This record gives sequence, C-alpha cells and structure tokens, in this order.
Amino acid sequence: MSDLDERDGASRPTLHGEREGWGTHRDGGVVWRQGLPEDIARLHELWDEQERRFAGTGVKVDRPDLTRAPTLAVRVAERAGKIVGFYHVEAVAELCLVTGDEEVMRSLAPEMAKLSHWLKANGVRTGWGLAPKKFAASMGRFLRKFPPIRKWTAFEIFGVDFTELGD
Repeated sequence: MSDLDERDGASRPTLHGEREGWGTHRDGGVVWRQGLPEDIARLHELWDEQERRFAGTGVKVDRPDLTRAPTLAVRVAERAGKIVGFYHVEAVAELCLVTGDEEVMRSLAPEMAKLSHWLKANGVRTGWGLAPKKFAASMGRFLRKFPPIRKWTAFEIFGVDFTELGD
C-alpha cells in the first residue's frame, strides 16, 4: 500500500488542523491513518465503550479536546472501513530537577504550585517526573508538602527513550 491515503488530499486537515507526516499504514486487516474531523462521532462512541470496559478500575478514561493543543496527533485504526480504535498523542510536561541541595528540595512545593498553574493556563493537562528508587523516601516527604503531585498507583510506567531509535 502507498505511504499516502488516496482519500487524503494535501489540504485535508487532521483533527488538530495540521497534516501528519507518516501517511497510512496497513498491518493485516487493520489500516492506520490520520484522524479527520468527520471521525469525531465514532471516536466518542469508542470512548464510551472504553468507559464501560474501565468501570470499577478506578482509572478515568481521558477525553481531551482532540482538535487543539496539547493534542499533537490522532491516529485511527480501521478494519473493513470501520474505525475500531484510535490513539491520540499529547504533549506532557516532564519535570527534570537537577540539584543535590536539600534546601532547594525543601523550597520546591511553592515553586511547583506556580509551575502547575502556569502549565494548566497554557493548555497542558498532565505532567510527570521520574525519580530513581534510591530517592523514593525523600520524594515521599516532598509529596506530602505538595499534594497535587502524587504517585499514580493505578498505572504502571511504560516508555520509549527516542534516543535509542538512532538517526
């Protein structure tokens, strides 16, 4: 199959209003393509189905506005011409603190409050940071001082280090 979807003309906007650069991909009976404005009703149906699957898990189904930042891309999976799944990619604030100074650590709570409000005002919905297990106890003390930041117990962390992909 071609790298481009024949239905997808050069001026066709995605849900986010910009063209994605990686075209259409077929894997067996599933075709992945960019999400389009006319897909939104079906995407909401899939979200409804996801909420029923997640019922009782304590995990809220995320429903961001797919048409604006921080959504970067929406990709839909079709089988036999019907959308059967999708994913959205969203910019997330990742905090990387560089210090060994205990006073800096003790002063972080009000700074994180200001940062959190600034990020929210600028359209960012979630943020995260990773801490080595070695520092878990000191992070626990910090988290008690700034309750909006907390360990997410309903999730496991998975990730990709894009530097490992090469050039």
